[in-house]
Parts: sequence; structure tokens; C-alpha cells
Amino acid sequence: MSSVSVHLPQWEELPDIDLYMDQVLNLVDRYLSPIGVKPVTAAMINNYVKLNLIPKPIGKRYSRMHVAYIFAIAVLKDVFEIAQIQAGVMTEIRLLGLKNAYNLFTREIESAVSLVSRQCESSQPIALMEGSIEPDNIIMKLAALTFASKRLTTVYIQKKVNEEEKND
Repeated sequence: MSSVSVHLPQWEELPDIDLYMDQVLNLVDRYLSPIGVKPVTAAMINNYVKLNLIPKPIGKRYSRMHVAYIFAIAVLKDVFEIAQIQAGVMTEIRLLGLKNAYNLFTREIESAVSLVSRQCESSQPIALMEGSIEPDNIIMKLAALTFASKRLTTVYIQKKVNEEEKND
């Protein structure tokens, strides 16, 4: 099995112009579909706004800030309840600021996916977290590891099922 890797856009890589809903959906799907994250829909984004998970768009346009929130929610919604996502995201934003929290989040997801993938391929145990766990990053590190473990478990189950079906 080949190593699974992912690249999520850093804050600076997100569009610095406001986007319409269909542009946001295409952008998010382009980055998240390779790692098995379910597509985000317009209805989902509208619900996130209604639940105050993300600020209201301005004139039906979504800024870099909105897109960052949508990426985080899309990644985390499979492994956490919405209330937990909201509490965790708001805690990290208060501690680090939106830009820094988002950049840390994307780096931790990339790192966790890579580390869990390498562990699945290795016969020797490896550390599943890079760097130290500090009070300011414990939420991000553990959330990223949870996401990566769940996603890669799903991928490897499907690969095993496919292999068994070929052998039958």
C-alpha cells in the first residue's frame, strides 16, 4: 500500500478575493475529496451559518475567513459533534488568532495523515505525533490524529475488502 499524503491550503494559499457558493464548494472538494472527506454542500454551509459556526457571507460572497472555517468543519465533522467543533475552533482562534489557528490546523492534519499512513505500512512502531504536545496545541494535535486515524482506517478497510473480493 502506498503512503497517503494530503495538502491543505495554508491561509496564504486561500483565495484573497471573495467567492460565490459554487466556487467555495469546488475549492473545498478539490482539496478534500482525495482524502475521503464527504463533499460539502450549499445546504451544509447554510446550516453552518444558521448555527453560527461561520459568520454570514457578505452579499452571497465568502471570504478567506469563511473558507478557512468551512475547511476545518468539513474535516472535523466526521469525527466530532458540531458543538465540539465549535468549542474547539473558537478555543484555538482565541488562543492563536484565526490565521495562525488555521495554518496550524492544516499542518497538523497533513502531518497526522502522513504519520498514520506510514505507521500502517511499517513493521516497526513509529511516533504518531511530531513535535511536542503543549497546552496551546493539544486540541489541534489530537483532533488531527483522530481525523487521520478514522480516514485511513476507512481506506484500509476498503482496500482489504477489495483484495478479498478479488481472491474469491
